[in-house]
Amino acid sequence: MSELRHLVEALRALDDKALRSLVATRLVSLSSFEDFYALAEALNHPKSYSAQIGSLSRKQLDTLSRISSGTKVSMADASSLLELQLVFKEASSLRVFEGLLDQLKQHKSFTRSLVVINLDEPVANQKAVDRDAGLVAFETMQALTEIIFDLEKHLIREVGKAGVGLPDIKRLANALAKPNDFAKKMFALASRLGLMTIHNSRHRLTPAAVIWLGLDQESRMNLLIDNFRALVGSDLNAGLSELKPGSSLRNWLTANFPLAENTATSRIGQILDFAESFGLTFEHATTSWFGDALAGRKSLAKQLQTHLPAVQERIILQADLSLIAPGPLPTHLESLLRRFASTETIGLASTYRLSALSVCHGLETGLSIDEIRNCLKTASAMPLPQPVEYLLNEVVARFGRLVILDSADSIERSSIASQDTLLLTEIGNDPRLRAFSLTRPSPESLTCRFEPSVVYFGLRECGYLAIRRDRAGAVISPVEAAEAVAGKTLLSTLEMDLARIRAADSAMSAGGNDEALTRQVQLAIRNKARLLITATIADGSSAVFDLMPSGIANGRLRGLDRKAQIERTLPLSTITAITLA
Repeated sequence: MSELRHLVEALRALDDKALRSLVATRLVSLSSFEDFYALAEALNHPKSYSAQIGSLSRKQLDTLSRISSGTKVSMADASSLLELQLVFKEASSLRVFEGLLDQLKQHKSFTRSLVVINLDEPVANQKAVDRDAGLVAFETMQALTEIIFDLEKHLIREVGKAGVGLPDIKRLANALAKPNDFAKKMFALASRLGLMTIHNSRHRLTPAAVIWLGLDQESRMNLLIDNFRALVGSDLNAGLSELKPGSSLRNWLTANFPLAENTATSRIGQILDFAESFGLTFEHATTSWFGDALAGRKSLAKQLQTHLPAVQERIILQADLSLIAPGPLPTHLESLLRRFASTETIGLASTYRLSALSVCHGLETGLSIDEIRNCLKTASAMPLPQPVEYLLNEVVARFGRLVILDSADSIERSSIASQDTLLLTEIGNDPRLRAFSLTRPSPESLTCRFEPSVVYFGLRECGYLAIRRDRAGAVISPVEAAEAVAGKTLLSTLEMDLARIRAADSAMSAGGNDEALTRQVQLAIRNKARLLITATIADGSSAVFDLMPSGIANGRLRGLDRKAQIERTLPLSTITAITLA
């Protein structure tokens, strides 16, 4: 029996809980797999084994070494390796998957005695570690919040595979006063936390992002810690939660996972990175709340409250239309302020700016001009400067003058309507909008072949106060539009993916599906595996063929019949069942 079939049968035998644990530990996403065969092929790939090697503990490596050399090991020692699908049972013995063994042999440390690191290193300056880690956690939460508001106000396209373009990265980096690499990492983190998703080659908000905006600092921190604990897993959680404050997380992981340094993309590498980003370590020294966080102790809340920057409810409103927040703002005030003010710099002290576009955005999201005015007066505890009043009155006068509508035309998908014909003439002649290929069917409208949301963001990027209305005439809020799309296109949940894979696997085993049969044959060819094929022959009876497939084309399967030692061709329409041998 081939290794791949062993793996497929092992996956089929796992319950949903065990499968969820497996895919989380092996760092794979079920959304990209059609059935257990595809999942098994991915898990049996050299890249998958290479990424997993760094997550193997000293004990697991020793067990693998003994199994590969033919030494008998206890099932207790091999249990974790069986759960990770790194070894399999054959007859009465255990065997290591050849792909994993090939990857391990590339590491000299697998074949020699491992160096023991002294974990009794001097304890770091704990106060400094806690202070700096708290600031890092605060910066991470601010960055994630900024990404959510940025997605509301800008069209961020997918670059490569779920990537973000350099202009969008630079815009976030400038707002956070951080390097581009930090901004890029925050975008990746927002995607991993489920705050953004991909739809029609664009990054969109998800319902989780809306929930995030409603959380206070402590709740946001708890959400980050929950994700960290899921990454760590139960196998590491117990050991890590016992680490003393000030201990080196890197040294502990290196001592217990000696090959981790050779695989930067492994789970161990991500644990180090996430621990730093989430404020659980600073320069790999554990904080005083590290153990409480992993153990889920109640004392965690008090620890976080002490070390996260304290919030305050005052802003400084200036005549140049800038708003200065001397410290972190409460969640409710920050969310309200961000609806009608754009970001300039974000940090412990943040700067925002009022503009016609930002105030227009606030009106689009359902705020009235009086609500904006009262928010500014209350938060600043001062009368509004005259330039601010002028701006608010100007936006009210201009709001709704330029409207984007969904056109019923299949070619011209959007229309731009306005009673201000001079404004439409200016838009039609604007060289920055040449790519939209705008046409002028009437003095009061322009049409465009792009969808309304693309036209909306394009006009606003050029400084035009455009709004969108639905066919009933109601203003479409940028937040509500993003939520509606996200709710429809959010990636499948793990439970839905599991149900889909099990259903596809059942259909494949039953046969009669040319597409499913083709996938299995191609899988066998790639992995040089045998197939046991049940087919209907000329007299109407069924026969089983042991084939080594060589190709599939024009609805026919070609391969070497191992029993008859001849080349055999079978029409797919006659095949009733197919399994890896």
